[in-house]
Order: sequence, then structure tokens, then C-alpha cells
Amino acid sequence: MTFQSCVSNGFLTSIAVLAIAVSGPAPSARAAEDAAISTLKGTWGGSGRISYKDGSSEAIRCSAYYTGGGNTLNMVIQCKSEKNPIHIRSKLQIDGGHATGEWEERTFNASGSASGNVSANSMTLNISGGGFSGSMAVSFGKSSHNVNISTQGIEMSRATISFSRK
Repeated sequence: MTFQSCVSNGFLTSIAVLAIAVSGPAPSARAAEDAAISTLKGTWGGSGRISYKDGSSEAIRCSAYYTGGGNTLNMVIQCKSEKNPIHIRSKLQIDGGHATGEWEERTFNASGSASGNVSANSMTLNISGGGFSGSMAVSFGKSSHNVNISTQGIEMSRATISFSRK
């Protein structure tokens, strides 16, 4: 069979269609996960505010460290204030735009599971365990990111932090 006859009877078109079908859909979720992990990886510094269950609040100064690769994202956020420090640690597995893993805040003795969604520029987590629950939203770009945490069942009710890359 000559090249010309393959083109004229559609043989090459059929092979191209088969190759596209076998390769599957575009890996957009994987690309978003990779983008999120690579964007967050590194050291960040920032400030924000912590609010307590009793209605009081105070300023905080924070550092964040993100590590990982593949489908793993590790997060450490440490903040200082006059009243209480914050020590958040999380280890997440990201697959298909979904995140699952462990989350803890050491000062207020809160630990449990985390699950949520990840895109190329944001992450939302629901966290729960041991008598507490909450949420954590992270929006990010290459040079800055914001973290908003809300909790119930522990002394800390809310933390909002704005970070810049160090």
C-alpha cells in the first residue's frame, strides 16, 4: 500500500483518531495539581490576624514552608503573636483535583483529617477530628498567597494571613 493510497482511503485518519482515543483526555487536573504544588513550594513570610472564641483578636507574624513533589504537598505555617503562637502542619495527597490527608494545629491541640479541592491557583480544605471542625482556603500566585482558616471546637476561631515569597 502506498502512502497516497493510505491517505485516500482514510487509513491514516483512522490511525490518528485511534491514537487520540487511546491517549485519553488531556491531563488538565494533573497539570493543575502540578501547578499548585510548584507555585506553593518554597518559603513565604507574612502577617495577619488571629481571632479567638471569646471575640478577641490580635496581629500575627507568620512564616510558611511548602515542600513536596509528585502528588504530595506538605505545609508548615508558624505564626507568632503576643498571646498564642500558631503551628499548623499538613500532609496532603492530591489526585484528580482532590486533596486528602492530615492536618494539625499544635498550640490548640487540634488534629484530624483534611479533604478538599485543588486547582492551579486555589485550594479549599474541610478539616475535622477530635471534637473540632473547620475549613482552610488558600488562594495563590507566584509571588503571594492568602490563607483563611475558620474553626469550631477550639479556642482559635479564625486566622487570616497574607504571604509574600521570601
